[in-house]
Amino acid sequence: MTRRRAAPAADAFEERTDRELVVAARTGDMPAFDALFYRYRDGIFRLGLSITKDPSHAEEIVVDTFARAYRAIDRLEPDESLRPWLYRVAVNLSYNRQPRKGITFSSLDDALADVMTPEEGSPPILAERAEQRAAVLECVDRLGDKHKVVVVLHYLNGLNLAEIALVVGCPVGTVKSRLHYALRNLRTHLSAHPGLSVEPTVALGATGSMELMRSQGQV
Repeated sequence: MTRRRAAPAADAFEERTDRELVVAARTGDMPAFDALFYRYRDGIFRLGLSITKDPSHAEEIVVDTFARAYRAIDRLEPDESLRPWLYRVAVNLSYNRQPRKGITFSSLDDALADVMTPEEGSPPILAERAEQRAAVLECVDRLGDKHKVVVVLHYLNGLNLAEIALVVGCPVGTVKSRLHYALRNLRTHLSAHPGLSVEPTVALGATGSMELMRSQGQV
């Protein structure tokens, strides 16, 4: 899989809000719709891959999600609900796809390698960061689907608890409980990696800079 790069449309519309882009897309402004696609493509791909473990399925989920968005553009609420709407569609599409036989499963770490920007630092520091990230994402891959989804949405795609509740169709309290359970299990899994702790110094970033995984009390 090749590294994804932002298209010119994404750069030109980067400063515009989702609402502005949806309103423009409703008038037939395809570059505005393209900008929405490039804004959310990578996050939806990561989500699809985390559930299906199949890169080709994840790519199809991206395409199908935005095909549905295009057909529903006149009915979409352009304010705070657009992002969770997209991810909710992606989650449903992901659960509807079964793993194919005879494929080589991919990890979340592979997905992040395609979308991350180059990091700064000395080779030993970069190597340590890559090792940390791989260890954490390997443990995330071992979570059950309902717990892995909330981790991916919150820590890798930046959705807040209320948005995740809309995506997975459960109360905010349930989202908190699932994150609590996921972090507890991540701590257990990561105990097998000497010197690596999930609170609060382990990297789980998807943006090139090493983001800190929040401790249980910060979720």
